[in-house]
Amino acid sequence: MKKSPLLLILWLLMSLAIQAQVELRPTVGMNISSLESLKDTASFRSDAGFSVGLDLQFGNRWYVQPGVHYDVSRNTIELNGGEESALKVGRVRLPVLVGYKLFEPDVDRFFNVRLFTGPNISFVTSVDDGESQLDIDKEDFKSSTFGWHAGGGLDILIVFIDFGYQFGLSDIFDDLQIQGLEGANSKNNVFYLNAGLRVRF
Repeated sequence: MKKSPLLLILWLLMSLAIQAQVELRPTVGMNISSLESLKDTASFRSDAGFSVGLDLQFGNRWYVQPGVHYDVSRNTIELNGGEESALKVGRVRLPVLVGYKLFEPDVDRFFNVRLFTGPNISFVTSVDDGESQLDIDKEDFKSSTFGWHAGGGLDILIVFIDFGYQFGLSDIFDDLQIQGLEGANSKNNVFYLNAGLRVRF
């Protein structure tokens, strides 16, 4: 008898999974990132980066969308003394988004508008500051950081466009030892615009 509630829950979950619409969403896009607390200690410029990824969306009007993305962000940091770094950082990003479609499923196959939000964890894979005298490298960054997404999207036939903002929830630097930036804490905020295909199952 004790197994009955568990079996009922499993049956309901399986029923929802069978009825849910499932889409595979390969995506490419661009991003513009900012390092918010560095603005008080150095000149900062946001340069365009790029991303490629793959999302799995399942649900109907309410949906869940886990994914894996590879992002490259580009920023230029200049200290007051004139030293400059053209910083390029590669990350693997794992978002889990929850969203809502504004239109009914019978319209969704042709057109829909979505709103979404959810957490994100990122892992630094590479850091390149070119010929910079600042010599910023991967060891200066925390290996993983957390963020939170909020945004919207358009579905048009077999293509989609997503636009959103990732709020940095944790500092990206570990123990930065650079003249003028010692002890600098900085959260990475990112605006992004992605596009891709909707592959239905």
